Amino acid sequence: MVKHWCKFKKPHKISITKHIHAKTSARKYDVIVAGAGPAGLTAAYFLARDGLDVLVIERGPYPGAKNCGGASLMAEHTHKLFPNFWEECECERVITDQSYWLMTEDSILSSRFQSTRLTAAPYNRFSVKRNKLYRWLANKATQAGAQVLYSHTVTEVMFNDSAQAIGVTTQTSDNNIFLADIIILADGANSLLAERSGLAAKVTSDNMSLYVKETIALPSAVIEERFNLLPGEGTIIGLIGYPTAGFNGTASIHTFKDSININAGMAVASFAQAGFNPNDLLERIKKHPYINRLLTGGKTIEYGGALIPEGGYHAIPPLVHSGLMIVGDAGSLVNGTHGINLAMWSGFYAAKAGYAAKISRDYSAKKLSLYAELLEESFIIQDLKANAGAAKLMRDLPYAFDLYSRMANETAYQVSKVYTMPKTAKRKMIYSKIKSMQPLLKMASDLWKTLKVIR
Repeated sequence: MVKHWCKFKKPHKISITKHIHAKTSARKYDVIVAGAGPAGLTAAYFLARDGLDVLVIERGPYPGAKNCGGASLMAEHTHKLFPNFWEECECERVITDQSYWLMTEDSILSSRFQSTRLTAAPYNRFSVKRNKLYRWLANKATQAGAQVLYSHTVTEVMFNDSAQAIGVTTQTSDNNIFLADIIILADGANSLLAERSGLAAKVTSDNMSLYVKETIALPSAVIEERFNLLPGEGTIIGLIGYPTAGFNGTASIHTFKDSININAGMAVASFAQAGFNPNDLLERIKKHPYINRLLTGGKTIEYGGALIPEGGYHAIPPLVHSGLMIVGDAGSLVNGTHGINLAMWSGFYAAKAGYAAKISRDYSAKKLSLYAELLEESFIIQDLKANAGAAKLMRDLPYAFDLYSRMANETAYQVSKVYTMPKTAKRKMIYSKIKSMQPLLKMASDLWKTLKVIR
């Protein structure tokens, strides 16, 4: 078991008497969830379904209000939590086409996989609009019996003299107080609640990425024609190299029913080093000759940004405390393309631990450590642990995505171009060009470092 998860850090105590005063009639719940994202709403749904009195507190006016654009939803992961979810949740397109583009300023080297087998239930992936997914999850939670309170910002977690979480305060005119046996922090990346309470260290600019997103409206028929798709089918394209202007980072294109979403991002530290803003990355991508033609005639309907924790396994804070658990992005439970699904499963495991604690009336860190044990046994931590060195590798090889994308494209260009020279001479010329871009020993060293991380 990962010991540091359950290591109990003494939180900043907040005096009960200071906040409650004479408000002895403050409502008490079994569980309070701070944040109505995928992790928090999934936890709320399963806790409420099992009969617990659950309150979700969300700072936005509706679920997904702080989010824009869409994402990829892994079908099998979601199906196991919400059987046949595609019959209820408004998904955009069934993903039958997955591509990766290694890019330079004037070319792309692509790999593409398409299969009719991906069109059959239980499917593989869906493109989804975040606001629709979050609303669906919120409806599931409320139908199960949970209460969701919108336009309320949780400002502090309250602890008793034994350092057990007992409630939260919210930023309202009457300084509302809400009490509970269990608090679940699901307030997203850069969790200020965990930081303020002394439960997690302040995130670093190396472990946090900033992504900017833009949604561009296009008719369904135009999207299907330009991306060579059948009606209802979609593609996701990973963009590597050129889009992040020489820094390690990623970008992607998601197709929806009647729009396309483009996003790009990299570590916050890289933006500071580069001296440009996130929007510059989007504009860079949109002007690329092979992407610009895909967007012709489109209209921007949505624009925004998001922070994503990308420190990996070693950046996970202690997730279990007396009377409190941390889930989803707030716990840095993000692994590459797996974000929403890992968040939902962490919420599910927290609900299992919360239910067991309620039945035994024991809300200690030891009892709630069932959450950490379930995570440890799941694909979530096994995958994060397997790729634990990825974040450090990206820092050690800051040129990797850009340089090797350029090398791959240069090789493809030279192989494709016809010269008036013997093939043996051409091979030698290509070899010399590639060796001039990166010495063989350095390439071998980079490959070895990468192989040690990817398991």
